[in-house]
Amino acid sequence: MKKIINIAILAHVDAGKTSLTEQLLYQAGRLKMAGNVDKGTAVTDFLQVEKDRGISVMASHASLNYKGVLINIIDTPGHADFVSEVERSLLAVDAVILMISAADGVQAQTRVLWEIVERMRLPRIILINKVDRKGIVLDDVLEEVKKELSEHIIPVQDVEQEGTDQVSIKSLRDYARDGVFGQPENALERLAEFSDDILEAYLGEENIGDKHFLKAYREQWQLAHVFPVLYSVAKNADGVTDLLEELVADFCQLDKESMHAFSAVVFKISHHVNHGKLVHIRLFSGSLEVKQLVYNQRMEMEEKVNRIFHTFSDQLKDQSSLSAGDIAAVTGLTNARVGDVLGNESLKKEINFDTIPILQVQVLPQREQDYIPLSDALSQLDKEDPLLAFQWLKDEREFHLKINGQIQAEILQQILIDRFHLETIFQAPKIIYKETPARRAIGYDEYTMPKPCWAVVKFKIEPGERGSGVSYHSEMGVNEVLLKYQKEVERTIPLALEQGVKGWEVTDIKITLVGGEDHVVHSRAGDFVIATPMAIMDGLRNAGTILLEPIMKFVLKAPEEFLGQIASDLVQMRGSFHQPEILNGFIKMEGLVPAATSLEYATKLAIRTSGRGNILLQLNGYEQVEDELGVIRKFKGISPLDRAKYILKARKAIQ
Repeated sequence: MKKIINIAILAHVDAGKTSLTEQLLYQAGRLKMAGNVDKGTAVTDFLQVEKDRGISVMASHASLNYKGVLINIIDTPGHADFVSEVERSLLAVDAVILMISAADGVQAQTRVLWEIVERMRLPRIILINKVDRKGIVLDDVLEEVKKELSEHIIPVQDVEQEGTDQVSIKSLRDYARDGVFGQPENALERLAEFSDDILEAYLGEENIGDKHFLKAYREQWQLAHVFPVLYSVAKNADGVTDLLEELVADFCQLDKESMHAFSAVVFKISHHVNHGKLVHIRLFSGSLEVKQLVYNQRMEMEEKVNRIFHTFSDQLKDQSSLSAGDIAAVTGLTNARVGDVLGNESLKKEINFDTIPILQVQVLPQREQDYIPLSDALSQLDKEDPLLAFQWLKDEREFHLKINGQIQAEILQQILIDRFHLETIFQAPKIIYKETPARRAIGYDEYTMPKPCWAVVKFKIEPGERGSGVSYHSEMGVNEVLLKYQKEVERTIPLALEQGVKGWEVTDIKITLVGGEDHVVHSRAGDFVIATPMAIMDGLRNAGTILLEPIMKFVLKAPEEFLGQIASDLVQMRGSFHQPEILNGFIKMEGLVPAATSLEYATKLAIRTSGRGNILLQLNGYEQVEDELGVIRKFKGISPLDRAKYILKARKAIQ
């Protein structure tokens, strides 16, 4: 039977992730020579911008065979601006290798990645890299892992002469004998927390045999209860073979689902110069063949798969079919999006993403004649990364994208040059605010003139709990407003909330359709599409709205002597923080701070501390801010409050 393991390699920047991928491929005979990140020869960093900058910005897929097992590897970006790419990649994998640099320890970004993987309950190996770095103390690194990530770690290797060029990594397992352990220190205690059999034997001081121990270890690893720790010097291939052995010994997914119905998930969209839109999928059950019709659950429709490609970095190889466990790219699924579930089967896969961009940037063409080509290019990038939320304001002739940070903006600008040959101007990113109703109110509109038209809607508008998003339901019977018209109202609600009275997206709101009327002769579905935004905006004006700003959770590390200055900075930035921790001359601080005051602080902190201080910011949520401390902006386009013009625009009577 076919054995497949799908893994993602995650790490903070400069932990050695891409170097590890290159060595895995080389050690398995997939490459003739391991590539080098600094020299721009890494096979998984194939974009020109990745070669130029020496960083990964896009998840890349490669595969290898080791001892009869197909191992699909997804090498993911490490920079915080591209964490959404990591989230999408995790839809496709069975397990994760989380790399930590022994020289840097558990970074704030490492914790972010751990939280994402923990939420998805994926099994993971912790790989501590760069154990040859001078000055490292592995016991300290392990203690940090226990404190910051999980106490349920099981080191399965010993390291001798750490922090030297003569470092030696020795396995505690005999892979030739089915991976049998020498039962690592404290491993029984870890396993006993989740296994009644192990706990009973452990408390009874019974001898726990190798097979019994190994069975419990494998089960609890795959359930993400315990996490093996391995070591490496990836650039020298030290520890790489043991990592392959660990994967093959304990996480071979047997192809038991081939006879089941087809089911798959879309985890990535990309574009190929010759083949157009590529939809990257992971099969969870069944099989797929060229020219097969597949059902998209979101679209509630079928589309035909034209071609199937095995992908290796940027190389494509035709395939005629796929089976359960396979990862591939297909063409023909023109309507597919990231997160779509394909097939009729129920697929238990977490497809909700936590990454929410908090910045918006306006993009302008350098040359006026590139206006339309730029709109096409941005539309294409938006299909590949839906979080960009490309907005084309045609009346203002403006293009807007949502981004996670300045580095992402710079990368997008370079991609537009390399791929589309378009020179652009990216204006300074701006904070994305939101707004929410201040109180309960009624929104009402009668759109009955000029005929033929007839749509009457009445909404109850209420504030929702912070972070609750948008809630809508109808109290109207189908005899009062036909069901088809009510469906149009519901479909239009998100569009009506894109801009509120202060110019920002409206959230944390409860909307109830409490009144309405249609006409047997004059009503059309489009009438309710026009009436709904006017009534919603009327309700928001009556309720008044509260401005919301993004609040960031921060983790800051810096030399102890800067504590006073940093604390003063945080207070001035309207931040709050817990009692600082002090260890080995460094402080660690955690707390909350508004995005509007803190986005430039990383640079300021690095300059002040001569590069020894750093801060990681992660969205914690949106909270109320006084109008004078936030930004109120003019409504883009024609506001539904300008009722006469809005109706003329909606009926295409004016441009």
